[in-house]
Amino acid sequence: MKVELSIPNKLVRPWVECYWNVEFDNGEHVKNETILPNGKVEMIFALEGNYRVMNRKTHNMKYAWMSGIHHEPLEIQYKGKSNLIGIRFYPHGLFPFFRFPIHETVNQVENLESIWGVFQEEMYHSIHTAKDSSQIYAMLDSYLIRKISESKTKQLHVLTTIINRIRNEPTISIPDLASNLGFTQRHFNRLFKDHTGVNPKLLSQIYRFEKAFSYLFNYSNEEVADLILSLGYYDQSHFNKEFKRFSGMTPGEYKEKAVYSNNFL
Repeated sequence: MKVELSIPNKLVRPWVECYWNVEFDNGEHVKNETILPNGKVEMIFALEGNYRVMNRKTHNMKYAWMSGIHHEPLEIQYKGKSNLIGIRFYPHGLFPFFRFPIHETVNQVENLESIWGVFQEEMYHSIHTAKDSSQIYAMLDSYLIRKISESKTKQLHVLTTIINRIRNEPTISIPDLASNLGFTQRHFNRLFKDHTGVNPKLLSQIYRFEKAFSYLFNYSNEEVADLILSLGYYDQSHFNKEFKRFSGMTPGEYKEKAVYSNNFL
């Protein structure tokens, strides 16, 4: 398997965490994979591969698609060779590039053709004919720079401040954070949802869940019992309920599957 990450141009870096390229061959065996909520937004170009989404409105993925913030598990199926190019956006990262309300992308996987039309076709053709990944990343920089709407970048500083605080302190009080930044609770929630598609409380719960399933993978059950309290869960029952809400599994079911697969799912 080949896995490669690349840092984008400084002009798109406030919105895009990284570009990535993954290549592997799963043979003729059909692979079913569960992708758990993690607060990430992905735009993916399949230079090679056949992917199917099992539990969303859009099932058959074509050459390029976008996956918004999810607060439910995403089930995908694939087989054979894969060569994927990805753009990983920050939670607020889609806002400057699209005209429609960002909340429409939440829990959705959409073919990029239905969103960008001819522009998507131009992108895909250029990427597919590039000589190497470095040229692809340079092309992605160029295409994204063309799409940035400067009128929609005014709240960048406050959005990055909010999201960094929530990511680093998922137990932070959202009303206190709003007050400290000089916002009413209503304005704070509206601003956040306009840019990310979700409210700040939900994103903090997703980040907390992401930490929780990494703990389950890396630590014993006894250690996890202590660690979950540090994440702000009231007790084991609260942890179990919220874990199943985001993953569709109990913590025990997740741990068994993750250890068997040797990954985080």
